[in-house]
Amino acid sequence: MSLSRKIAAALETRRDPGTVPGELTIDESPHRLTLRLTAAGPVGLAFDALEFQTAARDAWPLEALRAWGDRLAARVTYLMEPLSVLEADPTGGQVVLRSQAPTPRGDHHSFYEVRLGREGTLQFGRVTFDEETRRRRPASSQMTLEVLERLADDLVASIP
Repeated sequence: MSLSRKIAAALETRRDPGTVPGELTIDESPHRLTLRLTAAGPVGLAFDALEFQTAARDAWPLEALRAWGDRLAARVTYLMEPLSVLEADPTGGQVVLRSQAPTPRGDHHSFYEVRLGREGTLQFGRVTFDEETRRRRPASSQMTLEVLERLADDLVASIP
């Protein structure tokens, strides 16, 4: 069974009251996806964080992380804002992708942020930037089940 199908099956059990919030981890070797769910229903879900890890290779040099980021940005075009590679940090061994154009709502701007790490890790989340305080804070991501399944498939497909 694919990672996306395992997610769909696991979320079926999370629709009952009392099962959310909580953490949901799905393994489909060599990949693992973890969601920190805040809500789940028949159409969609909300989560504070999505973490993905692959053991498809031992180490990811910066060039390989950047190429992974480029593939993700090219594949994941169906979110509210398209992603683009923002920076590659050779010291920290990390590549950061962000929304090309954040969504404004009043004095806040919200955007997606993806961090790729040299251990084959991916952290996906939504961030809100408050213009008044000039501070960032994590925000909840909301998706339909179909978008989450597609995202899981694209994460796996983007790994060489």
